Amino acid sequence: MMRLILTVVAFAWIAGAQAGAPAGALGAYESLVARVKAGDGAVDYRALRDAYAESPLYRPYGGDSDEAKRAMHDAFNAQDCAKVLTAAAKVLDAAFIDIEAHLLSGRCFEIKGDDAKAKFHRTIAKGLMDSIVASGDGKSTKTAFVVVTIDEEYAVLSALRWRLVMQSLIDEDGHAFDRMEVKSVSSSETATLFFQIDRPMMWLSKSLAR
Repeated sequence: MMRLILTVVAFAWIAGAQAGAPAGALGAYESLVARVKAGDGAVDYRALRDAYAESPLYRPYGGDSDEAKRAMHDAFNAQDCAKVLTAAAKVLDAAFIDIEAHLLSGRCFEIKGDDAKAKFHRTIAKGLMDSIVASGDGKSTKTAFVVVTIDEEYAVLSALRWRLVMQSLIDEDGHAFDRMEVKSVSSSETATLFFQIDRPMMWLSKSLAR
């Protein structure tokens, strides 16, 4: 099911599905990004994620940064921090709310001995993650984690030390959810987690309509 959705989204994105984003939406997002980059500790990370979802840059299923993300992963696995940082910068230019890019950047700056930049990226990653976890506990559709991108789902699973076993798409009370059957990475414990994906599905619906 997910492969089908991604294929459809790819065609929609190529067709320019993001045309018609609300006026000023990009400015609102860029303003919040600028505040974070300036070290403003009062930034609301939920508002930052929502602003990204309202901006014309929004790509909930991936898009322009996919190649950079692959390069980032490959470089990190090869322990090449110079390439990690170059690729991660491209990812963050496309989607500053990408938690993984911040985490890998933080780790590489730590390895390089640049504690200030390492702390900068770790702080942002934590702020973004905390804003997701604050939306619910994921144990039911009523208390589902609210995400604005599919990558956020996997960031949460990684942070909570779960690995995906099975995924299904469900609708309930007018909302869309990803139901994740997961297993602990360190034990035999299993669980079911729910992610509310209204934002990504709304983007997909509008993309297909265009």
